[in-house]
Amino acid sequence: MSLRIAWFVASNKTARGVIMKKLPLLLTLILPILCQAEAYQSTLLVQTGQMRESDLIVRTVTDLESSRICLAFYIRTTGTSPVMNCYDAVSGYAANINQVGHFKEQQLIVRKMKDTVNDVSCLVAYVGTPGTSPSIDCYKSRKSATDDLVRSGHLREGDLDVYRVVDKDSTKTCLVAYVATGGTAPSLTCYNSQSGDKGGLVQNSFLREGDLIVRKIVDRANNKECLISYVSTEGTSPRINCFDQKSAPRASSAPTTSIPVTPNR
Repeated sequence: MSLRIAWFVASNKTARGVIMKKLPLLLTLILPILCQAEAYQSTLLVQTGQMRESDLIVRTVTDLESSRICLAFYIRTTGTSPVMNCYDAVSGYAANINQVGHFKEQQLIVRKMKDTVNDVSCLVAYVGTPGTSPSIDCYKSRKSATDDLVRSGHLREGDLDVYRVVDKDSTKTCLVAYVATGGTAPSLTCYNSQSGDKGGLVQNSFLREGDLIVRKIVDRANNKECLISYVSTEGTSPRINCFDQKSAPRASSAPTTSIPVTPNR
């Protein structure tokens, strides 16, 4: 029977013309059926919240399969890149992100974001210029009424600015390094605070090889030594590497232009 139909169509020009005219309509009816035949796909990665503070955007992305919450930070400027930090959810996928502290120094902006459900705080440092990205450090916090950030030190060496920020709620001290050239992004690192908080920021070593600059900064209040490396060109960012101080710092014989402590504002 099928052979007879094929022979009829092949030998009948009128039948061929009708089929060719109806072909687009047939394809329109068949294609949706073929598309619907794909396998079912479940979505386990969803956005469960978002917030905006000036030009900083924070989105909460939840992995329902692993019960992990991820915070994605980015700036509403051209050429920026996001940064992300993930942590375990206490229960389900609940989160509540709020800004609980901030300060601004020229182009540098530092904000403290806190997830009050999962007791996680994130310090975010950025500049609102095109092509830069925020720098973040997240850590466990506690429920407290004192979430303010305290600026406890400032050091300027050449075109490098280093700010010391204390988060008393989480007993953390954070260093923010920023190079005053166009299009650069700040760098941020946090470590446990020591009791007392006496002593400033000083530079006790310095290296320059070609375009590379490395400065050794000592946080005397917390017995930390940090190597900060950078190049003084547009579009670059400093890098911070901190470690415990093994011995008491020795006074440098060479004069420096350090500013140990800037009073809190």
